[in-house]
Amino acid sequence: MRLGAEVGGRYRLIKGPIRGGTGEVWLADDPELGRRVALKRARLDGVGPGAFDRLRSEARALARFSHPHVVTLYDAVRVRTGDEDTSWLVLEYVPGGSLDAWPPMRPESAARVGAQIASALSALHAEGIVHCDVKPGNIVVTDDGTAKLTDFGAAYRFGGRETVTRNGAVSHTPAYAAPEVVRGRPEPASDVFSLGATVQALVTGAPPGDPAARAADLGPLAGVVAALLRPEPGARPAPAEARRLLEEVAGPAEPERPGYAAPTEDESSAAVRTTQPWRRPVAFARRHPVAVSAAGAVVALGVALAIVIPSSGGTAPAKPKPKPVSLIGDPRTADPCALTDPSALRKFGGTELDNDYGNFDRCDVLVSTGGDGEVDVKFDLDTGGGPETAGPARTIGRVRVVEDRAEDDFCGRILVLPPPDAGTTIVVDAHQTQGRPVPLCPIAETAAVRAVAALNRAPLARRSPPFPARSLAHRNACAMIGPGALDIVPGVDAAEPDVGFGGWGCEWGSTTRDIDVHLFFDRGQPPTAADDGNPTRLRGRPAFVQPKGDGDGTCVVRVVHRTYSDQHGDEAAELLYLVARGAPPVKELCAMATTLADAAAAQLPA
Repeated sequence: MRLGAEVGGRYRLIKGPIRGGTGEVWLADDPELGRRVALKRARLDGVGPGAFDRLRSEARALARFSHPHVVTLYDAVRVRTGDEDTSWLVLEYVPGGSLDAWPPMRPESAARVGAQIASALSALHAEGIVHCDVKPGNIVVTDDGTAKLTDFGAAYRFGGRETVTRNGAVSHTPAYAAPEVVRGRPEPASDVFSLGATVQALVTGAPPGDPAARAADLGPLAGVVAALLRPEPGARPAPAEARRLLEEVAGPAEPERPGYAAPTEDESSAAVRTTQPWRRPVAFARRHPVAVSAAGAVVALGVALAIVIPSSGGTAPAKPKPKPVSLIGDPRTADPCALTDPSALRKFGGTELDNDYGNFDRCDVLVSTGGDGEVDVKFDLDTGGGPETAGPARTIGRVRVVEDRAEDDFCGRILVLPPPDAGTTIVVDAHQTQGRPVPLCPIAETAAVRAVAALNRAPLARRSPPFPARSLAHRNACAMIGPGALDIVPGVDAAEPDVGFGGWGCEWGSTTRDIDVHLFFDRGQPPTAADDGNPTRLRGRPAFVQPKGDGDGTCVVRVVHRTYSDQHGDEAAELLYLVARGAPPVKELCAMATTLADAAAAQLPA
C-alpha cells in the first residue's frame, strides 16, 4: 500500500506501515467522522470463505462495547486485490504509550492504573469476555493518564455467550497467567490474577516469580496484590472489589501529567525505582526507534491494538477533573418515563404514555398510526450491553447511540451511557404491534434522540409517586430462590447469576445441560386460564403453568403477587414470572419451573 491510498473507499493511510508478528499497522484518517484511526492489516487467505464474516461479527461485538478503559475496535473492512482477500481492522487511535516500557512506579501510581483496568474487567466480564492476557504491554495510556486495556487476541468467551474470539487453544503470557489459564481453563477470576501480576510488575519492574519481584517492597500494595494472586480462583476478589482495594491504596489523583521526565542528578537509582511518579519514561523513544520514526509505538498486535505516539508535552500540572455524575442514580428509583417525549412522536400519530406495563425497568409510548395501526415504543433500562448485531454508532453529548437491527416489524436504538454508568444501556425499540406496516426507524430515531437530550440536560428524574411498600419493585429477584432450591437444576451455579437492572430479573444457567432458568417481575392484566395456562395455587396465591409459554422448549409459571388499579382505573397485577428453557421434555421443564416458582412465592411479602 502507498501513503495517501484509501482503504475500503473511506480510510486514507497517512503513516506506516509498522510491521509486527501478526500484521501491519498504519495511521489513517477517517474523513467521514473527522478522526484519526489505527488500521491493522491481517491476511485472510487460506482460512475459508466465512473468515471475513466472523471477523466482522467480532468487530461489531467490540464496536458496541464502550468503556473509558478499553481500546475500541470500530470496524472491519474487506479489500480484494486480485485473488487475495485482505482484512483491515479499524481501531481507536491512542496518543500515548504502552506501560511495558515504563520504569518502576510508586505503589500508589500502580494502584491507580490497576483500579482503572479493574473497572474495564468488570465491564468485560459482564459481557461474557475473559481477556486472558492482562499485562503491562497490553495497557496503553493517553496523555491525560487514562489507562486503557487493549489486545483481545487471546480473549475467551464464557457463560455460553458469543463474544470476541472463537474458543480454542488458550493464548496467554506465562509470566502473567493464572494457574487455571496455563491448564487451559480460563475464567473471569483469571483476569484478576493477571491484574495482580501486572500491578506487581509496574512497581517492581518484573512479574511474579522473577527474583527481582520477590526482592522488591510493594509497600501498601502488598496485601492487595497477595489477594489478587491467590492460587484458587474463588478466593480472589471480584474486579469491582479489586478496584475498591486498589483505589484505597491509590488515594487522591496525582497532580503530575504523564510526560517525559528524567531523574535529577542527585537521585539515586534506588530512589527512581521506588518514587518515580506516573510519567512516560525518557527511554521510551530510544527503545522503539522504528515505531517512533513511523507513527509511534505499536502495542498489542492482536485482535485489538493501538498506534501510540509519545507526547512532546512537559510536566505541567493538570487541572483535576470533576467526578462524573451518574445519569441513572439509584436504579430502583430512576423513572424510565422521564426518557420519553410523547409530543415529539405525535408527527407519527396519536400518542399515549403507558407507565404501568412489563417489568419496573421500562416505560412505553403507544403510537396510533391510523386505522387499527399501533406502534409500541419501549424505553428499557438494561445491563446487558445490547445485542451483538448492533450497527453504526455515533456520540451525542455524553451518550453513545448505536443502531440496532431493523426488521419488518421492529427497529431500535441502544443508548450506551458513560461512566459511572458504564455497563448500563437504554434500549429504545419501535415495534409494530398491529395494523398496516409503517416506517419504524424514524420513530425509533426520534424517540432515541429525545431520550439522549433528556439525559444530557440532567440525570434521570426519580419516580413520583414511589412504588407502594408491598410492591415487588422493592425485592431482589436473585434472592427469591435459594441455592438449595436451585439444586433441582443439574449443573447450575447458584452463586453466579446474570442480574438484571435494579435486581428485578435474575437468570441461572446450567454448565452441564442445556437448561436455564429466568426469574423476573412483570406487570399487566391479571392472567387467565384461557390465555396463560393451567391454573393452580402456589403458597396460597393464584398461579398459572403454561407449557411452551415462551416458545418450544419452555415452560412459564406466573404467580400473582398483588392486584391494583392501573392508570386507567382497570385491574392490573404484579406478577412473579419464571421461565425454564432447555433441552429436557416440556413436562420435565414444567415440573422444575413449578418447584422453583413455589420456592420464590414463599419469599413474597404478605
